[in-house]
Parts: sequence; structure tokens; C-alpha cells
Amino acid sequence: MNILTKYLLTFFTTMTLVSSLTVSVVAQRDIGPGYIKGTRETIPVVVRSRDAKALNILKTAFSAHGKYRLVGSMQEASFAIQVDPIGTSHSSLRITSGVPEQQLHSANAQGTSTRNSILKAVDLAIRKTSGLEGFFSGKIAYVGEVGRSMEIYWRDVLFGEGLKLTNHNVEALRPRWSPDGNYIVYTSYYSGFPNIRRIDLRGQRSEALVNLKGANTSARYSPDGSRLSMTLTGKGNADIYVGNNQAKSLVAVVKSRHLESASCWSPDGREIVFVSDSSGGNQLYRGSASGGSYNRIPTNISGNCAEPDWNPKNPDQIAFTIAQGDGFQIASYSFSQRKSVTLTRESGHALQPCWLNDGRHMLYTSRNGASERIVLFDTVSGKRTVLSPASLGKVSQPSFLPPRG
Repeated sequence: MNILTKYLLTFFTTMTLVSSLTVSVVAQRDIGPGYIKGTRETIPVVVRSRDAKALNILKTAFSAHGKYRLVGSMQEASFAIQVDPIGTSHSSLRITSGVPEQQLHSANAQGTSTRNSILKAVDLAIRKTSGLEGFFSGKIAYVGEVGRSMEIYWRDVLFGEGLKLTNHNVEALRPRWSPDGNYIVYTSYYSGFPNIRRIDLRGQRSEALVNLKGANTSARYSPDGSRLSMTLTGKGNADIYVGNNQAKSLVAVVKSRHLESASCWSPDGREIVFVSDSSGGNQLYRGSASGGSYNRIPTNISGNCAEPDWNPKNPDQIAFTIAQGDGFQIASYSFSQRKSVTLTRESGHALQPCWLNDGRHMLYTSRNGASERIVLFDTVSGKRTVLSPASLGKVSQPSFLPPRG
């Protein structure tokens, strides 16, 4: 059995049983001179710090971003960005430009730790020099696999600080953050059957949230955190249900003789996109999150489309996984253009896309042989950066929590 057949079989089985992817006037110039958001043009920067660890973080972040390129002198640079830690939870940011250098902006960034404050300063520098939202001080929830155990973890975007959140020694799948960062919902086999559990990050507690008859899977919070969508099989086929954020008052919003799974919300929370096999193969459909009729999305790119994720900044765009050749890649679809494009060119497989808060970058899982790593991908420049170190083993299924405060 080749890897494509194996993955399709796994996905079909999942759908059947588990339902499855005070600033000066000068400093107001937040977009650097001559730079336009979304273009391929890069911003040359010098990065500096009196702290070696902070300097390494700066180099890593600005190298990975895709909008920036590191240079060695101010003769080449549009900006110099300096970040220095102050105590245990603050860092200073100073942005200068020109020869001789003139200060454009300075600020203090406060975080939950020294490292987090450095990442917050990086995000502020990105916003001031490019107009893009920063994401490096956000968090990634993911599945880490050791032997036959699949547990839930979180890390910062550069995989520094983090924490193991479960220790059940069973399969855990598709963690999803609540928008306030207080909870993560996920699918677990802790009881022997696929149920939806919730981790309360404030007390590090995991509890069963949905354990109805049948398979309870693919839970996902609405953008405002007031509702949950999920796939349930207790009353027949795998159907899409929506309830409140406590998984109560559940209503079937997509119910058919076919298999539906992997629902994701539009940025305004009014619509959902999901996967259905009603056309014979797995394809994407769109409709109201309150129920009613649904229309197939004419992706016209693959006979198997799965794991959709709606761009939080651009309602016109979704990303999803496609079967292509003998493997899988990430594609995007524009509703206005009615057109799909393949985004990734992994030598193995690209799976489980997850947009970041700037609407330009995404995370995905790169699978190559026995290796599974989380990748940061810039959809504009095509910059690809492996985030998770090999020492962590297999990591997959990323979910992103944007920076707060």
C-alpha cells in the first residue's frame, strides 16, 4: 500500500469513526519608505542586542519571516532594530534609520518572561517597520508523538518555552485554542472511544467535554469564542453540529446521508467550510453556521480536499490539504477569483494548514518518511522555515494562538 493510499484510507476511516486538518511624527511611518504590505519586496534590516540570547532570537525571527532580510551595515539597511532584555519580564526596543542613525521609535515590551518580552518586542518592530501584524509572541498547540502515545503540548512560535499539557498515554488529535487562550479542545481516546476533551490552561486540568454515543471529534471554537463546531456520529453518519462554548445546546447544522467533517469558521463567525464526500470524493463545502443549504466550493485542483482553514485577515481565502501525485500539499482558494493554487512543494507531504494572525503566514506539518515537523511558511515570498527541532521527535497538527496584549 503506497503512502497516498494509506493516508486516504486513514482519512476516510477518521471521517467515519472520528470525523476526520507617545510616538513622534517620524515614528508614525509604520510602513517603511517604499514598502507595500503583501509585496515580495523585502526590507533590509540590521538586528542588534547586548544580550547573546536575544540577538539569536532576533536573527532567527527576522530570517524566518520572509518580509525581511538581514544585512551587515546601515549603508545597506532601511532600519536597525535593537532589543535588549530588562529584568525578568521586559525588553527595550529601539528602531533607527539612516547614516548617521536617527531614532524612529522606542518602546518597552512587557511579557510573561524575558524570552516572551523579546518576542513581543520583535512583533512590535515588525508592525512598525512593515505594517504587518507580528506573531512570534504567539503560541502553538500541537501533538507530540512518543511511541504509541500522542500528547498535547504548547510552545512559543520559535519552539523555546513550552509545556506538556496531557499525559494520558493514548491518541490525542487536533488541538484547537479558544480565542482567549484559556482552553484547548481536542479529540482523545482516553475513554477508549473518540471523545472531545478540554484543557483548562489556568489550572492545567483536562476534562471530558463531549462524550456522547458514537464518535465525537473535530471541535473548534468560533472566532469570538462563544460557540463550538464539531463532528458527531451518534445519530447516523458523521454530521456537523454547533453548540455553545460549553458544548451544550447542540444543533445539527449539516446533516445528510454522507460523511461531513473538519469544519472551520469564517472570520466573522457567520459561515463554515467543511469536508464532505457527498460528491464521491472528499471536497469542500460552504454555508451558514446556523444551518440551511450548502454549496460545493469549486476548487478544481484535486479529487481529495481536506483540512480547510479560513484566513482570519482575508475572508476571500481558505487554505486546505490536497492529494497531489503520490503525496499531499497545501493549496489555497480565492472565492472572488474562483481559483485554487498550490502553495507548497514539499518533497514529502504538507498537511494540516493553520493560518497565522497576519493572514500572510501559516503553519503546517511536514511529513517525510518517519519525520514530522512543524513548518512556518510565508505565502508571499515562499519562505519555508522548520520550527520544531528534530530532538522533539514527531510533532504535528499545529493550532495557533495570536499574541495577546
